[in-house]
Amino acid sequence: MDIKEIRKQLPNGAGKEIAKISGVNYDTVQRFLRGVETKENLKLIETTTKYLKEYKEKKAKALQELKDVAES
Repeated sequence: MDIKEIRKQLPNGAGKEIAKISGVNYDTVQRFLRGVETKENLKLIETTTKYLKEYKEKKAKALQELKDVAES
């Protein structure tokens, strides 16, 4: 897993949201997203996975709704 590649898929502001959800300091989250090993890596991997999954699902749903409205 290359966290730098995953970081490219995250929207702007994701680091702050991941920090808030995980309870991990924002600076630690930023180091993690730059690929630096932290003592919170496992927690941040789990939180980032959940965040990215929910983000992609919401984005897909919103795009589908937009497409449906545009085509009607």
